[in-house]
Amino acid sequence: MTTALLETIAGNAKAVDNNEIPARYGIELLGAREGFRRTTLLETARQLREIAAVDLSVAFGIWAHTMVITYLRTADTDYVRYVLPALENGTRPGVTGMAPAFKEAAGAGTIDLTATPGEDGYLLNGTLAWASNLAEDAVVVTAARTPAGERLLVAFDGCAPGVTLGTPFALLGLNATSSAGITLENVPVPHGQVLSRDFDAFISAVRPTFLILQTSECLGVADAAIDAAATRLTGLNEVLAEDVAEVRERVTHLIHTQELICAVLDDDAVVDRVKLLELRLAAARAAVDATALEVRLAGGAGYAQNSPASRRFREAAFIPVQSPSETQLKWELRRAKQEG
Repeated sequence: MTTALLETIAGNAKAVDNNEIPARYGIELLGAREGFRRTTLLETARQLREIAAVDLSVAFGIWAHTMVITYLRTADTDYVRYVLPALENGTRPGVTGMAPAFKEAAGAGTIDLTATPGEDGYLLNGTLAWASNLAEDAVVVTAARTPAGERLLVAFDGCAPGVTLGTPFALLGLNATSSAGITLENVPVPHGQVLSRDFDAFISAVRPTFLILQTSECLGVADAAIDAAATRLTGLNEVLAEDVAEVRERVTHLIHTQELICAVLDDDAVVDRVKLLELRLAAARAAVDATALEVRLAGGAGYAQNSPASRRFREAAFIPVQSPSETQLKWELRRAKQEG
């Protein structure tokens, strides 16, 4: 990740926060610099963490886009080889509608979309409650269930017949991420756009990357917030020095742990799901704690809507509810530990 690229993203952060520049520009920017062609998970995690440190909205869009690329590469079909170049160069955004799939895999929910067999493939029906990077030229990846109970991973275009992209939500932060619901009415998915019929194997293959890259979002904003907080420990603020030091130590440790796990995964070794869930949950807590400390130390400036401290605080407030939410992570972690 070049300094110039990070400076560009940092310089646009206020305009993105005000929804004057769509967060999608980060996908285009990174794609033009071959940033989506990183060969290791460690490189990809570092890159996303650095971006999240200067603008979590842009990082969030890039995370979703990167996950779609991950799903497509995992499938490696003829359709994938046709559509993947446009995502790798950033000219088309990727939309991950996979929250229900991960909930189903964890036993915490069910797949809501239905896939009814048709002449040339399937017809999708149902609603995705939340997705980001929504655009007519997007590639959407999600899961659906057939009447026979088969669980499919599928892809379709944002402009496909029967697709209705919702009006973007009004959020505390991340308003430039084009986040809304999607309604599907008899959306045609040809057989060639079925990415996998082996649901469990597919989810197992992509889950580590999914959790590691979400961890990058958390640790990037946490790192930036606690660094900023550390510059304000003068005068009365000195009483929070121990709190800042504790969070700083925690964030540094989590970054080190993330990089160790990435290296293990890059060697095609298996990492216990408990470790991945613990890392993701701890990173989310660190982001919330770091941004809250920064706001308190910034005083009135932290409460000003357009300040960097306020932006990070509002953006980090999304992390506990991002799927998997804090409650789902705790539930999954408890269950994983019980299963041994």
